[in-house]
Amino acid sequence: MELTFYTPIYDITADAGIRVVGSSLEELICNAVKGLVNEMVDISKVEPKEEITLEVESVGFPYLLADILNKVLYLFDVKKFAPSECKILELKEDGSYAKLLLKGEKYNQTKHGKKLLIKAATYHRLKLEKKQDHYEAEIIFDI
Repeated sequence: MELTFYTPIYDITADAGIRVVGSSLEELICNAVKGLVNEMVDISKVEPKEEITLEVESVGFPYLLADILNKVLYLFDVKKFAPSECKILELKEDGSYAKLLLKGEKYNQTKHGKKLLIKAATYHRLKLEKKQDHYEAEIIFDI
């Protein structure tokens, strides 16, 4: 079965979101990061010139996923860093901690474009499920 790594969700009043798939939790998390970034900018134009290591603690899955995305939003808003590549360096099985290596570059509206202005990943309708051969998640964003 061919899986697309994410699908936008726009049928929520004043919000947006993404459905994400991955063959592992690590792949799902990275696909969520890339899906988030692609909803804000044209990720295909973001070059992996710089690296940032991101550490996130949480209460467990699925909250870890939203907490990671909110840290990525912080990097984008404060440091103007747009990641285009993601690698999980460490992931606790209970979802209480993740360490990610993000590669990208400083955001440039002329180069990367501008799509949605996303304020936060929310816990509203947040879900992460193990299917037969993959994981699926749904994350709603406050825009």
